[in-house]
Amino acid sequence: MSSAVPPAFEKEAAEGLPTLQQLAEVGVWTYNVDDEKLWWSKEARQIHGIDSAPTVPDLIEQYEDADQQKVLEHLSEAVERGESFSVDVEHASKRTTKRTVRLRCAPVVEDGRTVLLQGVVRDVTDLKRQEQRIEILRRTSQDLRNASSKDEVAELLADAAKNVLGLVNTTVRLVDANRNTLRVVEATEECLERAGDRPSYAVTEDTPAAETYRTGTPVIDKDHEHTGDDHSRGALRSGLYVPIGSHGVLSAGDVVVNAFEEHDLEAASLLGELGAEAITRIGWVKRSRAI
Repeated sequence: MSSAVPPAFEKEAAEGLPTLQQLAEVGVWTYNVDDEKLWWSKEARQIHGIDSAPTVPDLIEQYEDADQQKVLEHLSEAVERGESFSVDVEHASKRTTKRTVRLRCAPVVEDGRTVLLQGVVRDVTDLKRQEQRIEILRRTSQDLRNASSKDEVAELLADAAKNVLGLVNTTVRLVDANRNTLRVVEATEECLERAGDRPSYAVTEDTPAAETYRTGTPVIDKDHEHTGDDHSRGALRSGLYVPIGSHGVLSAGDVVVNAFEEHDLEAASLLGELGAEAITRIGWVKRSRAI
């Protein structure tokens, strides 16, 4: 019995490839070793945010400096030794929130020589962020349990937002004793560089941070151009705001509009909840010692 695939079926399968790539949220790529030509599918280009067919140097430039050498080494080993690989790298885009791309490769070897590299590429940012949430619960919650002051909690929140969630432009504001002002307690260096000194806000003020504090509802501000206040946010064009319980607000910004999605808000909200629990615990400890 013949196992050959009917030509008509092959044609249908080829025509359906773009749809399958969209469903799987992956892009396909190939590299011809002899003529050194790299081909990327439309989906692969979209994942990397480019319109034209890239060269290998173009590909390498898509990634953060720390990952460029790693990708080069994997590609070289795939060509020289016929070794498959799967590597996660940080994508260097205009956004300041980190994105992670998974590049996978399976070499085609003929007569002991690699003639073709073929593979897939996928944006695994969401997957990584889910893993990061677990890391937040494990690492940050332990650090917060050992915190002894509100300022220390604010510092831990800003550090976790930047280094665990990738929200590099983060500000933490805590409400003052009279609950009139959201006072800036901590801001990352990147945030200060891009937005300048961050102001404290009156609780009653018409700002996203103050509104988040009053309502206790996390919010994404897609475009600061339409934010209804007179405060400057420098180069930051969009932001997210999450409550730290009744104690304050954590905010993060990005240099492009519409940079944040619901999973960013959920992860930041989890961080805010952990911070609120820590500050509440510190308050109880201080009150019990005063009795």
